[in-house]
Amino acid sequence: MPIRVNDTNSTAINLSDLVEHLQQEPFDPRDHASMLDVAPMLKRLSNNRTFLSDLICEELKDNRNIQAGNDYTPQVFMLHPPQRAGQNYFIRACFWPGSQDDILAASGDGAFFYGVPHDHNFNFLTVGYQGPGYGSDYFEYDYSSVTGIPGEKVDLVHTESSSLAEGEILLYRAFTDVHRQIPPERFSISINIMEHSLRSVTMNQYEFSPEATAISSVINRSSASTMFMIAAGSSDGQAPEILMDIFKSHPMERVRMAALEALIAHSQSAQDALNLTGLVRGCSSSFMRGRARQIALRIEEGAFHVDR
Repeated sequence: MPIRVNDTNSTAINLSDLVEHLQQEPFDPRDHASMLDVAPMLKRLSNNRTFLSDLICEELKDNRNIQAGNDYTPQVFMLHPPQRAGQNYFIRACFWPGSQDDILAASGDGAFFYGVPHDHNFNFLTVGYQGPGYGSDYFEYDYSSVTGIPGEKVDLVHTESSSLAEGEILLYRAFTDVHRQIPPERFSISINIMEHSLRSVTMNQYEFSPEATAISSVINRSSASTMFMIAAGSSDGQAPEILMDIFKSHPMERVRMAALEALIAHSQSAQDALNLTGLVRGCSSSFMRGRARQIALRIEEGAFHVDR
C-alpha cells in the first residue's frame, strides 16, 4: 500500500511557503525519498485551515477566469500549476463528495473514479485536509510483469483497506500502488503534490476490472488515438503515409500502436487489416505483439470494425 508518513507537527504555513521550499530544495518527485523529505511541509500546509477557502474566494472575484489553465475535471482545484519550464511538480486540491451528497447521486460514481481500481504512472504525496476522507481498498502488483493489453490477467495483492483521515499523509508510488476508492461518509478534501514528468506521458496507467483481477483499459491522458482515427478517416491522401511513418519511428509504443490501429480500422478489407497486424511480427515490444494478436483475432471473428 502507499507509504504512510507520521507527522504530528502543528505548525501552519502558507502555500507560498511550500512552493518556495520545493523550488529551493533539490526536489525530485520521481524519487520516493525526495517526496518523503517534503511530507512535513505538506502537513504544515494542511494545518492552515483557511488558506484553501481564501484562495477559492480570490478566484471567485474574477469569475470569468476561474481556474484558467486547469484541464482537470471540476473535482480538482489547481493550487500551483507547472508554471516554469522544467518544473517537475504541481500542487492541487481534490474534492470528494460524500456518499449521501446530491452531486454524487446526480453524476454517478464514475465521475469521481469511485469503485474503479487503478494505478498511477506518477508518484504523488497526499494529505487529508477536511472530512473523514475517501476510503480505499489497496493493492500492489508487479508493473514489469504486465504486457498492458485490456483483458490481461493481473496478480493484484490486497494489502489494506482504510480511509484518508484529516492530517494523514500517504505517498502513492508510481507503478506499484493500486487503489479502489470508496465515497467518504461526508464531503472531504485532500491536497496533493503531484509528479509532473515524462513518465505520465510515456508510461502506461491502467484501470482494472471491478474485481481487481485484470486490466480493463489504459487510461493515459493522451488524445493521439482520437486524432489518428480522424486523420485516417479523412480524404487527405497524405494521412496513411504520415500514420505509417509514426508507426515505424515514434519512440512511444502506445503511440505507434495507435497509429497502426487507425490504419487498420480504415483498411479497405479485412485481409488488408490482417496484413497490417503482421507488421508487428518480430517487434521487441511484448505489448505491441500482444495487441496485434488480439486485433487479428477480433478481425478473424468479425468483431473489429474495418471500414470496407
